Amino acid sequence: MILKSSLILSISALCLSCGTPNKKNTNVIGPKETITDTLTTSTPNILKPAAPEGAVFGNFNGDNNQLFSHIANFNSHQEKTEIGFQDKDIKKLIVPKTLGGSLSLIELEGFDRDLLLFTAKLKDPNFNKYFLFVQRDGEWKPVINGFAIHKTNLTDTLIPIKIDPNNLRNISRHYSVFNLDDSNENGYSWLLQSESVPIKNW
Repeated sequence: MILKSSLILSISALCLSCGTPNKKNTNVIGPKETITDTLTTSTPNILKPAAPEGAVFGNFNGDNNQLFSHIANFNSHQEKTEIGFQDKDIKKLIVPKTLGGSLSLIELEGFDRDLLLFTAKLKDPNFNKYFLFVQRDGEWKPVINGFAIHKTNLTDTLIPIKIDPNNLRNISRHYSVFNLDDSNENGYSWLLQSESVPIKNW
């Protein structure tokens, strides 16, 4: 009986020692585990130069590179407007007898680049004057002479400049002329005329 009891106690102790797992020993002898961090890199976006308010972008050089043009300054005392450009190698354009205005792009058949149209304000606020320029070799040159249109002749559908379909080397433009008019309460009116003029610079 005593032998049987001792045998049962020995088996119980053996089962307890085998069934209870050892806790993980954090003090491990040997090299520490190396944790490698993966560094993620990104290429920063390269921002284009901020264009001034009212600037227009165009293919002014004929190389499909978009550059901006803007009204840099106007002097009301000297009555002149200064037009600046993103490319500093291009000289600023000075337009006399104007008081600022707005810029827009014109694409005309036969030209390999965008043209710059300056719609100028004048001392007489009843008129807009139009100047058309082309950029060649770092210099802006007039495509035709400037011309003025009275505001009573301006409409949403009026196209002041276009290639003359009857002569592709000419530009058809509109302009206003003074007209004595007895039927008008002022005794005069402004008539809208058109003419075809040779292109001075391509």
